[in-house]
Amino acid sequence: MSKSKIARGVKGVSVVAAGVLLTASVGTAVAAPVPVVAGPVEAAVPADAAPVAAAAPTMWRESVAGAELSLAAAVVARPSRAVSARQVQAAAYVKFTNFTLNSPDTKDMRGIEPSMYRGAFFNKASEAKRLCVVERESEGHYDVISPSGSYFGAYQVSRPLASGATWMMLKEHKKLMGEAAAKNVLARLRVTPMNKWPRYWQDAAFHTVINWDHTLSGAAHWAGGRWHC
Repeated sequence: MSKSKIARGVKGVSVVAAGVLLTASVGTAVAAPVPVVAGPVEAAVPADAAPVAAAAPTMWRESVAGAELSLAAAVVARPSRAVSARQVQAAAYVKFTNFTLNSPDTKDMRGIEPSMYRGAFFNKASEAKRLCVVERESEGHYDVISPSGSYFGAYQVSRPLASGATWMMLKEHKKLMGEAAAKNVLARLRVTPMNKWPRYWQDAAFHTVINWDHTLSGAAHWAGGRWHC
């Protein structure tokens, strides 16, 4: 084989290797995963991060070897679709949990407002009933206790019924906030008088109990009172 053909062959391989190296390097930079942390989801990227310059290879074989290593690193660094989906889901769980426990609306314990809960047990019939019951029982005061000390919160619920409601709400809220968070939050509510529950959870308990078997199947829990609802 002539020297000119050998030279052309080496040059061609070097160009291909350089192309692979460039593709691998760009892929690594684009695919670097963004860390997800509990609480507000923020990307932690140092402002002063500087690129690291790689030493120039001395032979085309080193170029190919370097490209293979860079490509392997890119494959390892690139998160799979399953991992990305789990990160998105985890962020949604954190956001929903904060909404139910820490948002300004759920901490507002006074006033007759539309239900904060709009889940599987919510419907127009029970919402109309809820608005009447909350006005009759507490006039929109979510933090009250009955004069007898036996009934609590906006809907004047007994301790046994409130405890039962936490178990009834568990399955749905595992899907909304994750299993661990749902178990933890509802266990805490179970040992807390309902007048200290955030607004969201009192609304959720009402709709879940009253529609447990079918629409308004639990209405007997709020029968009677100063006027009929």
